[in-house]
Amino acid sequence: MAHELEPEPPPSAKRELERYHLVADTVGLVPNIRRRDNLIQAAVVGGGTLPCIAVGAILNGVEGALTGALGGLIVFGVGSGLVLMVVGLLRASKRGRGG
Repeated sequence: MAHELEPEPPPSAKRELERYHLVADTVGLVPNIRRRDNLIQAAVVGGGTLPCIAVGAILNGVEGALTGALGGLIVFGVGSGLVLMVVGLLRASKRGRGG
């Protein structure tokens, strides 16, 4: 069964998407809609939070697991967000230099 290809977006839509990414990378305050970035962040947050839940459960049962989950989500969510912010700034600076 052959997969149908999605139609190519018009050039104006591509330009608008590039502008959006530039604003997201340099100014911030808008959601990052890059699929790859979001999948990487989900993997980091999930992969980092699971051990926190396990350690919390071992140390203090259900309450420890909940505390570990909250701590893991905060630490890995903020940490991966900061890394993606730096990566976005580097992307934007490369684009500005024509790279």
